[in-house]
Amino acid sequence: MAPPRQTFPAAARAGLGMLGGTDIHAETGTGTVRGHYWPASATTGTPMVICPGFTEFCEKYADVAARLTGLGHDVLIIDWPGQGRSGHLGALPLSVHIDDFEDYLVAADALMAAAGLTARPVVFLGHSMGGHLALRLAARHKAHACGAVILSPMIAPPVMPVWGVRLLALAIVSAGFGRRPALGRRPTDLSDERVFYQRNGLTRARKAYEDQFLWFDDAPELRRSGPTAGWVRAAYESCAATTLRGDWMRRLEVPVLALTAGDERIVHQPSSARMLPRLPDCRQVVFAGA
Repeated sequence: MAPPRQTFPAAARAGLGMLGGTDIHAETGTGTVRGHYWPASATTGTPMVICPGFTEFCEKYADVAARLTGLGHDVLIIDWPGQGRSGHLGALPLSVHIDDFEDYLVAADALMAAAGLTARPVVFLGHSMGGHLALRLAARHKAHACGAVILSPMIAPPVMPVWGVRLLALAIVSAGFGRRPALGRRPTDLSDERVFYQRNGLTRARKAYEDQFLWFDDAPELRRSGPTAGWVRAAYESCAATTLRGDWMRRLEVPVLALTAGDERIVHQPSSARMLPRLPDCRQVVFAGA
């Protein structure tokens, strides 16, 4: 039986939506992973699997899940290994670590099985890192994937060139520092992160920017900040093997809706512009200036 859901008084006072389903758990090679399964009161649409972005967690998608369940979609949200309530894998509690992106896919498989979604048609919805993983999951579950919705997808991480980052990250991991923070990416103070400034890389909307930190006032354990060297290596290896390869993208025949930002600065925009047209069935909507 899932433990009682934790309340979030600070987030609730600010008007943030709360999750309305049940936490589920599965055992994988990285440890216990958590998901949140929220079935619609009347299921009339295709189930949706929400793939959060880097450092994100189930609660952040409560409003999105509420809208989807209201439209008749059963919803599964994933806390990726090393994020949210799926444990800490880095040397520092705040650092996000993974040895291989395959571990993320295995975690998604396990939670989909726990939610009874393995053999049902599904749509994968992912943001940033989750957009990359949504594409990989759609390819992995091609027999049942009806499509993917990807928002600012990580077709490639922002630092270039890919080959140079891969070589440097491999050297650092091989030297035994894979679980340590990546170069220049040590965790930051929450008090500094939550200060809004107009040219931040996430959003121009002050309220949207500030709201994301309210969860940590009630549950500081949900917070993560910065990647490890191992995560960087795994991310670049995953992108190089999949979303940066034209042949891989051309084989992904499911319908894809890609929502991208005109002033993108978190993922590598030129890679997205080059590779998304390789998808056989992709509609891209660009929000100019976002």
